[in-house]
Amino acid sequence: MEHLQSMTNKQKKCGTIRKVLLWPNTGKKGMAFAVRQAAEVIREFGAQVILTDLALTIGIKPDGFLVYSVQKAMIEADFIVVLGGDGTILAMAQQAAPYHVPILGVNLGHVGFMSELEFPELRLIGRVFNGEYTIDERMMLDVEVLRGEEIVYRTMALNEAIIKTGSIFRISLLDILCDREPVCSLHGDGVIISTPTGSTAYSLAAGGPVIEPSAENISVVPICPHGVQPRSYLFSPHREICIQPRFFNDATIFVSSDGRRGFELTDGDHVFVRKAPFCTRLLRVKGNSFYSLLNEKLTIGRN
Repeated sequence: MEHLQSMTNKQKKCGTIRKVLLWPNTGKKGMAFAVRQAAEVIREFGAQVILTDLALTIGIKPDGFLVYSVQKAMIEADFIVVLGGDGTILAMAQQAAPYHVPILGVNLGHVGFMSELEFPELRLIGRVFNGEYTIDERMMLDVEVLRGEEIVYRTMALNEAIIKTGSIFRISLLDILCDREPVCSLHGDGVIISTPTGSTAYSLAAGGPVIEPSAENISVVPICPHGVQPRSYLFSPHREICIQPRFFNDATIFVSSDGRRGFELTDGDHVFVRKAPFCTRLLRVKGNSFYSLLNEKLTIGRN
């Protein structure tokens, strides 16, 4: 089984697509209907549809589907259709990246910045089968917490890693280092370490810059800093960022990646963030540029 390969020529035909994974947001109402509609389009092109066990909990009958574990689905699928919003894509990205499986996002959420299609455009999935697509490779972050000599937390993030105080009534003091060299000390609510993909999410709301995906910079953006601080720092993707929290006033500090459950830090912990060895591969079938999408989703320059 060979996954879809990245193309420079949009008209280049892909190999035979045999299996497609459907990954729905199981917490959203009406998702069973969306799964059936997407499966119908995929089957028109002669491909089999994979679901994981979790998808069956929304009332889908297994008849006509291949029901696999997540790991087997990653191995077998030629590409993945994610039905949901950006949060659903973020959850899938961590699973798909190590297997290099491309993702086509169909937005059933709100902004849907990473999604390529809206639900009424479902039939455009057929362009993937016809070879009319490109692959947008997005940098990810490798996030780990070192406690003494032991790695006690490790994950990947497509959007960002956030180090933040656990109480709205406490502030944090975080020492930021780049390749072991001190950069600054941030006194405030916390810090966001973001990829270009995440630069249009929480980082933007905190005053960070918009970074086009091909730049592959790592941004460090303070959250509600106390005192005079730069609004952000930009680093090369080859740098290793280290955050050392200082604990005082019974503060609790957590690290969270892509909105997942936070991991509580303790005194002496070091959080290391660097470019991950894998990337998220997003399928593009409409030919929209990053900036046209930026204007559409964020309504920049519009009344």
